Amino acid sequence: MTTRLRSTRPVVVGALAATLVAATVGLAPQTASAATTDDGWLRVGHLSPDTKGVDVELSSLSGGKKVFELDDVTYGQVSPYQELPVGTYVLSMRDAAAPDSTPVISTDVTVTAGDANTVVAYGRNSDLKTTAFTDDLQQPGDGKAKLRLVQAATTAKKVDVSTSTGTAVAEDARFGTATGYATVAAGKWTLDVSGGGQRGTAKVDLAGNTVSTLFVLDDSRGDLTVVPVTDAAATAATPTGGVQTGGGGTAADRPVDDALHALVATLRSLFR
Repeated sequence: MTTRLRSTRPVVVGALAATLVAATVGLAPQTASAATTDDGWLRVGHLSPDTKGVDVELSSLSGGKKVFELDDVTYGQVSPYQELPVGTYVLSMRDAAAPDSTPVISTDVTVTAGDANTVVAYGRNSDLKTTAFTDDLQQPGDGKAKLRLVQAATTAKKVDVSTSTGTAVAEDARFGTATGYATVAAGKWTLDVSGGGQRGTAKVDLAGNTVSTLFVLDDSRGDLTVVPVTDAAATAATPTGGVQTGGGGTAADRPVDDALHALVATLRSLFR
């Protein structure tokens, strides 16, 4: 890791309705129960493909007390949610091979009551950035899934996402942005992604009564892939690892039925 930088721009996490529900995700299984009125929820993602594993530390801005730390977080991994009192914290990421080194990136994070947020470091190592996405953990009900897309692939400024049958899902999704959430029919989908001369295919299985984020990432071959991370689920049986970056799988084309048309129409509306 040759480039180091410090960002002093604060990341202020956004508002979320008080109907916050249980959530599980990340490096280890963990269930987030409803936060008290004095607490919020925070998780951290490593989305920089050429930045090596990092140690993540969150400390209080006032007094510098360490709140939590994560060791050797690698590209594509998203931590469990951490319940935190309201206030401002300093989030730092250091090269895991040099824990006493200057942070590769450091930023202030403000946690507000009753909110859940994902703070990510993204972009190339020479131009690392941080941003916060507000997480809506209200579950959609049986037979339904709620999802959004985050475009974090560095090889394309904009990407297009379509079904394996060629039906457009999203067009010109910009780097570093997230769509709003949409509710769709639960089920298995095969998605193709393209942009910047790169392509990729991913198989997505959206379980019922779940909330997910679909990350568009660089894969290990320099192509694109779409990988889901569960934000909230009805049970604790959620992914125990970070998102994978192996390039996505292949699958037979799924027939275009009513549920597929609903998925396409809903996701396309997010990018208008």
